[in-house]
Amino acid sequence: MKKRIVSICVIVLVLVLALFVLSACNDGRTVAGTELVSNGGFESYESASGGVTLDGWSISYSDGIDAPYSRQPVNSDSSLYEDHGTGYVILTTDGDSGWVYLSQEIAVDRNAIYLVSVDVRVTALSKGDNDTYRGAYVTFLENTDYFFVEQKATTDDWVTLTFYVRPLNTDYLTVTLALGADGEECEGTAYFDNVSMMRVEESSVASGSTVYDFRMSQIARYNRDLSGTLFVTFLTLFCAAAVVCAYVIIRKAYARSDVFVNFDGTPFDAPKPSTPGKGKGKGKASGTHGRSVAAANGKWWTSCWFVAGMLVLGTFLVRLIFLLSMYGFGGEMDATVSLARWLAANGVNNVYANASNFTNIDVTVMAPGTMYILAIMGAMGQNLTADGISVLIRMVGVLADMAVVAMIYFYGRKYAGDRLAVVAAALYALLPVTIVMSGMSNTFVSLLVALMVAAVLLLVEKKYIAMYAVMALATVLDIRALALAPIAVTYLGYMYYRDDANLKKFGKNRATIVFGLIGAFAAVYVLTIPVAVGHFDENAFYGMRMIANQMLNNQIFVDNAFGFYGMATLNQQGFNDTASILNLVFILVLVVYICSLYFKKRNRQEILLLASYTLAMVAVFTLKVTYTYLFMSIALGLIYAMVSGEKRVYGVMGGYALLSFLCVALIIKNSGFATIVSDGMIVDFERTGADFIVFSVFTVLLSLYYSYVVYNITNTGKVVDVKPLYKPLGTAVKDWFRSVADVFRKD
Repeated sequence: MKKRIVSICVIVLVLVLALFVLSACNDGRTVAGTELVSNGGFESYESASGGVTLDGWSISYSDGIDAPYSRQPVNSDSSLYEDHGTGYVILTTDGDSGWVYLSQEIAVDRNAIYLVSVDVRVTALSKGDNDTYRGAYVTFLENTDYFFVEQKATTDDWVTLTFYVRPLNTDYLTVTLALGADGEECEGTAYFDNVSMMRVEESSVASGSTVYDFRMSQIARYNRDLSGTLFVTFLTLFCAAAVVCAYVIIRKAYARSDVFVNFDGTPFDAPKPSTPGKGKGKGKASGTHGRSVAAANGKWWTSCWFVAGMLVLGTFLVRLIFLLSMYGFGGEMDATVSLARWLAANGVNNVYANASNFTNIDVTVMAPGTMYILAIMGAMGQNLTADGISVLIRMVGVLADMAVVAMIYFYGRKYAGDRLAVVAAALYALLPVTIVMSGMSNTFVSLLVALMVAAVLLLVEKKYIAMYAVMALATVLDIRALALAPIAVTYLGYMYYRDDANLKKFGKNRATIVFGLIGAFAAVYVLTIPVAVGHFDENAFYGMRMIANQMLNNQIFVDNAFGFYGMATLNQQGFNDTASILNLVFILVLVVYICSLYFKKRNRQEILLLASYTLAMVAVFTLKVTYTYLFMSIALGLIYAMVSGEKRVYGVMGGYALLSFLCVALIIKNSGFATIVSDGMIVDFERTGADFIVFSVFTVLLSLYYSYVVYNITNTGKVVDVKPLYKPLGTAVKDWFRSVADVFRKD
């Protein structure tokens, strides 16, 4: 019967995923008749000693040009004011041979038609140092071999030029006002104004006009600095090396006869007697069995508290490098710092009502807990620069990582011994993805992970009141914590049933489970009151509504995350109501399936595995996920692998650690965040980019394998143990290479 239920669930999951891809997309990101160019009239700008900065535009130019552009003001009494407003932009090679590009990135829909219009005036133009030259024209950085509405001679006055373009293989067009080109330089000056780009219906294309099909040759949005490439390459290799080295150390540890004996001489599972001198276990002697042998022998460095302290200190020092050497995620961090300062000055109760006042950050998808933390950081950093507040914001994640490392160690010490616990805790501390998520990211996902790990461990240890309290905090911080609710409720329901054969009896444990759940709901409500003050007349559950908005206001299939919908080229694509319904069906079936896996053996340690599996499946196969999701499954999976010795789960967690880091590392590289100073925003993956699709495929395949492993463990009880490594490491490596060579050796 159970196998039949599982089979039905799997079939439904596959069908729902297929329906997502086939029918759940919306009509696109652009609407016909809507202006897409920002500041196309060059009205918005900032003056500085070195010239002006045009809002929304980026400048690039050849070497040797000192003043590639300027903004020409227009007085209100000028004859040009009616057509050109308060000013226009001038591109110039400054009397030398060269080229100048003024560009702006615009999100578009593939195969849609766009009308581009620009006013141009050329006052001087001649050939540069190359054999041929380009004049004033419009192009797109995705392929600069296209030259639209080019003017290769001077014009007596302003001329309005238009053309139609249809992008075939790109989601972005970087519209570029150009003078000259690399390899075809010119000497000259050109004026540009009233730049416009709108989507149009095919039926409205002017008769006789040509619609140019545009094919991307490069992803112009991606940063290509050497620092970014080195960042990705070095830390990816380090991640792989850390996982492999930790695995070898674990195998060598299993080869020891004292693998399950703690550093202080006590066995990992020895119960401490309630009265000194009573009770016997696996300790060396009953006289030292209830207390630390380290204390008896004076070896303080073998104390669990010293070991934990060193692990936590190491975790902090590694992240300190990122805290002090990097600003974070550039413009994303700028926006977060500004929000923190606003919250410190104005309080949290009106932040959602003022959502439209914040730029480069969507507060409507941020939970109340995030607002509280930012308000505190903003208040603490009143006298600090933006750099200082950035450090405070990221310090929250660093402290959370330190807590996770401590939890891994102490839980592992209890169920696996010091040696294995130290390896697992140290590995988590050194994984590049955990370092980046806390030391660079402006999100509080590391804190969310710490709270979820704490909640699951408390649940397994049957400390229900503390678990409810932690889950309430996690939910107020981030609604994604509720992904663990189904498996937690399943376990609590079974514990309620198991407490007494007579279901009519309502004892202490049952009262704790029931009233603790009610108390958790009440705690969430109370914790959201600060943001709800002044808004209860709108909604009695205003604060809880703001928690829900974290998901309700997100209408994107996938936001730069490797997974099924990334593989299906749906990155940054919106979805319709059909998708929401299908997503709900998928989640409900997934919940039923995962909860059914627990009831086969009802092993409480498998709660760790199922919690990790739940987070992984949500990250890979559901909507509205970001690059932060997959990372959340690693800590719980690593803890399960540590206490069970399951080789396959360890391998999957190593794979997730590598893939989740590659995801965020490529975002950092493409966005230019790998430098000490960066003020740009996150650059989205090109949805048909080879790297994005390939790594998404790997993520899906690994997740399918994880599904098999979880089913295999929970239903058959089969655990593939990590094998001890008795051979010297050098001999083992030689034997491994020899076995690989034997596979390819011909008979």
